[in-house]
This record gives sequence, C-alpha cells and structure tokens, in this order.
Amino acid sequence: MMSDDRDERIRARAREIWQREGSQKGRENDHLTEAAQEIDAENTGAGPAVSQDTALKPSDPEKGII
Repeated sequence: MMSDDRDERIRARAREIWQREGSQKGRENDHLTEAAQEIDAENTGAGPAVSQDTALKPSDPEKGII
C-alpha cells in the first residue's frame, strides 16, 4: 500500500536525521515532522527539502570559509 511505503520512508529518514544530529533522545516528533516534509517534497517533484543543519551557511573569512 502506498501509505505504508510512505510511512516506512519517513521512519527511515527520521532515523537518518536522528543519527546525523547525534542520536539524542527527546526530539522524535521533530525528526518525524522534518522527515515527512522532506519525503513529501520529494514526492511532489520539489526535490529534497533542505534542513537547517544542511543549509548553506554564510561565508566566514576569519575561519577561511568562503
């Protein structure tokens, strides 16, 4: 069923987000919400959503980041 596939993809993506953020407990709902938004964006052809963690950061010349 389509919904089961979507739910499984969301759970897998939420786990990836959780691991990327250091596997801290207590943010399960945040990770599930972010994962659902990313999966839905991909399904609508909008491409993957960019989370705040992976968004481009402004350059910092003092640290040699351009």
